[in-house]
Amino acid sequence: MKRYGPEYWDKYGTYRTPIAFHLSLLVLLRAYFIWIIAALSRRPELDLMSLAFRSKSDFFSALAIGAIAIIPAVVFCLRRPQKSPDHAARFAKIWRFMRWPLLVCAAVDLSWLVIQAAHSYYQFSMFLALQMVTVLWVLLYLAKSRYLTVFFNDWPDPETDKKSH
Repeated sequence: MKRYGPEYWDKYGTYRTPIAFHLSLLVLLRAYFIWIIAALSRRPELDLMSLAFRSKSDFFSALAIGAIAIIPAVVFCLRRPQKSPDHAARFAKIWRFMRWPLLVCAAVDLSWLVIQAAHSYYQFSMFLALQMVTVLWVLLYLAKSRYLTVFFNDWPDPETDKKSH
């Protein structure tokens, strides 16, 4: 039984993805997005990597922490009707637990930001403070959202042949 009305469903009869979920993935995978944007910009006078990360080790740590969120992001990208009922059932089982890696990623990310603040002797940094606030928001959203509970328990039904009907 669906807990939310038809205005929450997409064309496949599954729950629509909340915008906050997309923003959460963007926040958790921000090191990868910054890396891609820096690689695409190809402007040596604009060093985006040094603006976002103080050192290479900070960058690699951010990539490692963000890697936890890659698997849920990939499974989310596959969240559409599958041709095989077996594949749909397998992905539905996996999708049900994808909230946990995102929560772990957000908790580790927030811990890493606190460690970075401690290394700078808690000297105020606007960039670090904004990251901490957004990661804390993501952590609270992933932990407390009732809609996400329903969203992670929903997977599109497998495709049916139109000829057989």
